[in-house]
Amino acid sequence: MSQNKDRILITGATGFLGSWIISALVDQDAHVIATDVSLDHRRLETLRPDLPKDSIAFHICDVTDAEALEALIAKTQPTGIIHLAALQIPMCRVKPALGAMVNIVGHINVFEAARKAGIKRIIYTSSIAAKPRGPDNAPSNLYGVFKKTDEEIARLYWQDHGLPSLGLRPYIVYGVGRDDGETSAITRAIEAAALGQAYEIPFSTRSCFQYAGDVAGAIVSAVRSDWGGALLSDITERVSSVGDVLAAIEAVVPGAQVSKATDERVSPASGFDTAPLGEVIGDWQETTLEDGVRQTVELYRTIAADQTA
Repeated sequence: MSQNKDRILITGATGFLGSWIISALVDQDAHVIATDVSLDHRRLETLRPDLPKDSIAFHICDVTDAEALEALIAKTQPTGIIHLAALQIPMCRVKPALGAMVNIVGHINVFEAARKAGIKRIIYTSSIAAKPRGPDNAPSNLYGVFKKTDEEIARLYWQDHGLPSLGLRPYIVYGVGRDDGETSAITRAIEAAALGQAYEIPFSTRSCFQYAGDVAGAIVSAVRSDWGGALLSDITERVSSVGDVLAAIEAVVPGAQVSKATDERVSPASGFDTAPLGEVIGDWQETTLEDGVRQTVELYRTIAADQTA
């Protein structure tokens, strides 16, 4: 490994977004330190079976174990951290104490380890769920409360310790490998259309639907940049509806048997601000909804063909 390479540590690396980020980092010649509570990288192998593994070091590390996390960082000496490890809405609802341990205590452990190691590039994923909504003007579930708390922790680590961070709020991210969480239904619908199957998205909403490659690209660009402050940013200001998603699927796969339920989900559809991300990475180009669906359909069909060959 060249000593001049960026060495990026990723928590939650076996997840959907982690797999896309690993792929993008390797393509940009960075060295990846991939950590999670298991070494099950089936999502990455499905997404990029051709990906050279010599630039990836796989480790088991639980972010709730502060000592283990600090030891791993001391050993691997990353130049930046991408913190993705979190439990999603369903698990936070069923096991709230565990959700708080991973999503809040784990977040603190990452920031504390970075502070001790002198790391000045931390990217972490917050969520649209942290945004206030509804009659209470507040997050609507525990996952959102936990993510909002993470944003405040990052603010205080800058205030108290001068530790820079960038929190990004992905919305409904879709793409190959998105198989967990309530909003994975968007990806499931695209996969079903690609494979000639029927599927009903169990909700309707207006929100931001983001192609995984765009989100991964923004995160990778950010972690290789420098900035000051505890920045917090949306990643897009483009709002669409589930109906728009279905129209994009129909345009790519005419006759697709996909539909949506009438259950309306309230989601923030205004007040987005991408300026902080722009300060870090400059202008970036978003993939259109139709092009993102097309790329996802093509990739699912390629995977299916390879599996039957």
